[in-house]
Amino acid sequence: MKNISTEIINDNEFDLICEYIKLRNKSNISQSELAKRVGIARSTVARMEKNLHSISLGTFTKLLEAMNYKLEIVGKEDSNEPG
Repeated sequence: MKNISTEIINDNEFDLICEYIKLRNKSNISQSELAKRVGIARSTVARMEKNLHSISLGTFTKLLEAMNYKLEIVGKEDSNEPG
């Protein structure tokens, strides 16, 4: 994801934002439509996607829910990542 600033986030946050963007694109939902579903400004979604604005965890989970996804915590041993 070339448009995301990585200066103020760690690798996990970067990966999470990238995965979220993939899901939004896969769902064919525009930033405007998603913002409308959640009740926030489109600019908030755009700035979050570019890491220019940090949103709350609550808002992030609402964005996911609006696309029919949910956030889960998985142990590292259960993930595809080594270590």
